[in-house]
Amino acid sequence: MATPNMPSSAQDIINNFLSGGYSTQAQANPYRVDVDPFRPPVSDKPEEDDKLPTDPCPDGFIYDPVMKRCMPIEEESSDRPDEPDRDKMMFDQMKRDNSTIFGASNTLDDYLIDTKGGGDILLRFDPNVGKPNIPFMPLLSAGAGLLDSFFGGDKRREDRFNEAMQTYIDAGYGQQLNNGTFQVFNPQQYYSNVMNDIVSGARQTVPPSMGGSAPVTVGQAVDAAISNDYSGISSGGSPIAQDMSGGLLGRTPLTSVDSQGNRTRNDDAYKASIARNIKRNEQNSPYGTSGFSMNVGGTGMAGFTRGR
Repeated sequence: MATPNMPSSAQDIINNFLSGGYSTQAQANPYRVDVDPFRPPVSDKPEEDDKLPTDPCPDGFIYDPVMKRCMPIEEESSDRPDEPDRDKMMFDQMKRDNSTIFGASNTLDDYLIDTKGGGDILLRFDPNVGKPNIPFMPLLSAGAGLLDSFFGGDKRREDRFNEAMQTYIDAGYGQQLNNGTFQVFNPQQYYSNVMNDIVSGARQTVPPSMGGSAPVTVGQAVDAAISNDYSGISSGGSPIAQDMSGGLLGRTPLTSVDSQGNRTRNDDAYKASIARNIKRNEQNSPYGTSGFSMNVGGTGMAGFTRGR
């Protein structure tokens, strides 16, 4: 649909342009406002140096140029948990292992019977030992008792006691008496029980008329080791006797110190300790040998070639 003043054809548009009908001059924006671009003022003061020539902060702090003060140095944090103490974990496991003398001792220590100064070491199971009891809190005690019963209660503790005591009996360190009482041998009792046993793998020189060599008893081996009068070290560098004072195996230490500071050896405890080493080596060896020799390395001295 055509409108007034509208060119009727393309030729009319061209003719109109050629005759100057259309303006070719740029039209100025009547709404324009001329402004100068913003330029920040220039300061006559020199810029402050953010870095000080020396660090004024004490150890553990660092200077913050923004805060203009010493700030504590933040340590890098890690989301990973601390590495467990594997030595402690192994030690704790050994304390609970009733199949070893060390672990069994930790279990049995709580069941000692007062011997009124006697020399015997006696034990008896007591169901109250280890039972949870929270003083002045009956409700918590009752709850702890229910939880204890759920995990076996008295029966579990009695089984652990019997397991630990059996470890001692198997090693020759104790025996069962009447009425549920057990005995752990003191040094003198243990040594008397084993001193006539034959030491496996050890021989001693005897006159040719007697065959040239003969078996060695535990008592003879112990006496030979003590008579060497040397530092008591085996060929492997370990002590030939181990101080078991404080535990069930020996209430008497290997040595004692008098008021003058002189150290003396307790022969009963020392003999029992050497005898235990001989018997333990025989039990631990797949061939049942003791690792004890009456002539270590051709020196003519008695001692251990392995073990303690």
